[in-house]
Amino acid sequence: MKNKKTIWLSVFRNFVPTDYENWLEQLALQGWNIDHINQWSSIIMTFHRSEPKKYRYIFDLQVFSKEDYKNTYEQFGWEFVGKMASCFIWRKEYTNKRPESFTSRESLEKRNKQVIYAVSISFIIFLIAFIIIITTFILNSSNLSSDDILQFILGTILSFAFTLYLGCVMKTIYKNRFK
Repeated sequence: MKNKKTIWLSVFRNFVPTDYENWLEQLALQGWNIDHINQWSSIIMTFHRSEPKKYRYIFDLQVFSKEDYKNTYEQFGWEFVGKMASCFIWRKEYTNKRPESFTSRESLEKRNKQVIYAVSISFIIFLIAFIIIITTFILNSSNLSSDDILQFILGTILSFAFTLYLGCVMKTIYKNRFK
């Protein structure tokens, strides 16, 4: 039996914060746990086989965290698992009642709006890149070689696809902002 499990692009498959938390919790229940999350964990995560555990995970976006941010969570018994960009991942083992971090609907909605805002910035950047690529192609198409045209087409397709993906992510998170 394998003792390690590698998962690629986990954040891109589970982009609604609650879905990401639930995904991590389900893996822990199956005996797949992670010791530490780092900057590259959004690309590749390695889980190790261990005793199944009931963990409550929290995905908390904090672009500018306050000085006492970590201490506050730790005082309430949360374990810091790691950080991906501005997303802090916390967990707490439990047996009976599943612990909550966001104590009100408003705080949960605020967290989800912050995630939508962060994704919106990426969406705008990729939309601008898409527009620049198309404009550059139109203005310079007569002077381009077939290799240059192919590169422009590939760049356009990739930037459009990622822009479309980010738009779908924003829409999905918005629909699930109370979840």
